[in-house]
Amino acid sequence: MKKLTWRLGGALIALSLYLVLPAPDAQAFKLNGFGDVTFDASERTSSEPDSNGFALGALDFYVAEQISDRLDVLAEFVIESPGDGFVVDLERLQATYSLGNNHKVRAGRFHNLLGYWNLAFHHGAQLHTTISRPFFLEFEDESGVVPTHMIGLWWNSRMNTGMGRVNIGIMVGNGSSIKGDLTGSNAGPAELNPGSSGDSDRDKAISAKLNFEPSFMRGAELGIYGNFSRVNITDTALAVGAPGYLTTVEQFIWGVDVVYLAHNIEFMSEVYNWINDTQGATKESGSVAAYGQLGYLIGERTTPYIRYEYLDATADAYFNAVGMTVGGLDRLKTVTTVGVRYDINYRSALKAEYRAIDDQVDGAVNQGAVQWSFAF
Repeated sequence: MKKLTWRLGGALIALSLYLVLPAPDAQAFKLNGFGDVTFDASERTSSEPDSNGFALGALDFYVAEQISDRLDVLAEFVIESPGDGFVVDLERLQATYSLGNNHKVRAGRFHNLLGYWNLAFHHGAQLHTTISRPFFLEFEDESGVVPTHMIGLWWNSRMNTGMGRVNIGIMVGNGSSIKGDLTGSNAGPAELNPGSSGDSDRDKAISAKLNFEPSFMRGAELGIYGNFSRVNITDTALAVGAPGYLTTVEQFIWGVDVVYLAHNIEFMSEVYNWINDTQGATKESGSVAAYGQLGYLIGERTTPYIRYEYLDATADAYFNAVGMTVGGLDRLKTVTTVGVRYDINYRSALKAEYRAIDDQVDGAVNQGAVQWSFAF
């Protein structure tokens, strides 16, 4: 038995070395990553206590490899703490095949086409100027309300015209679902599930984006985007077949973004609109969210910035399930951020910011935060 164990162990070690070490004529995958450490302090006007402390951001790893002149593969996984211990999440896994210089098709798990931020900035805090993402664009497992990931197929095409470049993208994939104890004794918000292991029904989600980069204004972009999806909400506190056990929301999200990145100016703004038609509801409900961010690079390393975020959420089945609205009441939340970023070098930055939060649910909050972000 010991000989068999040693043989199996030796075979596993040999297989691991074969997979990790490149052949003489092969190119190995190069592992890259991001990390950050943040200290923040909050002062609240509600009954909640003030708080401060250090926090580890997500430890993000990604690998990319050009398999051939037309085929490449990218994988990204994150080690993060949801509050108790650490978990590993596969955030992106995509194979890309180039059909020509201007046409590509991808299969796997990727960031949804919605908006500018979600495609430009992935899971490393070093990528964006600010410490954090706009709050309503947080990822699904961090109380986000936008389906930031999709599993399926992605076709992208770009065309150069006399007026500028046009980019068109279409995604078809699994629809999001929400499953959790929503009304029981341990009731609490549940998170969006993008369906990495399969879809909750036969209907597929569709996302599309049209982006225009005018030739007469270098650095400017204008985009319009939308997402059709059926979101199945399951309340595990109710018995199978009971009213409300499974609620379906026919959802349409659409919006526009405006971006300008030139002459040391960083300006970006996005608007999101939700139209949620809940099964059994008498009428559709609508919610809107937006942010605007402006930064200016002084010299080569210092970028002061300001950002305003806004969410007006209707208390429908969708926003109630993810915990954005509470007790059947609509929610209005705004966040004003003022900060500065100093680039130590192109792989590391120090950031400091102040946030003024006005929230109908949590009350007013004043926050200060400092972050050291890095890439490796």
